[in-house]
Amino acid sequence: MKRVKTEDAVGQVLCHDLTRIVRGVSKGPAFQKGHVVTAQDIPLLLSMGKDYLYIWENDASMLHENDAADVLRSLCQGEHMSASEPS
Repeated sequence: MKRVKTEDAVGQVLCHDLTRIVRGVSKGPAFQKGHVVTAQDIPLLLSMGKDYLYIWENDASMLHENDAADVLRSLCQGEHMSASEPS
C-alpha cells in the first residue's frame, strides 16, 4: 500500500472502499476496493476531502489481501463449507 496525492493516482488501484456522506441524503461507498482511479474521479474524490489515497503497489514481495484470504480459506475450509468471493 502506498499513499499518493489524489491528483497523481490516475490509473492506480484503490486499496479500500471510500465512503461518501451527503448529510440527510445518502451514505455509502462512492468507490470500492479495487477501483482503478480515472481522471473523471478526481473532482469527486477531492470534494470528499480525499487529498491523498492509498493505492496498491504491485510488489513481488507482497501478497494481496484477497490472495491471502484464498490461502487461509484453503487451509480452513471443511467438506461441508462453501467459499464466497472476498468483500
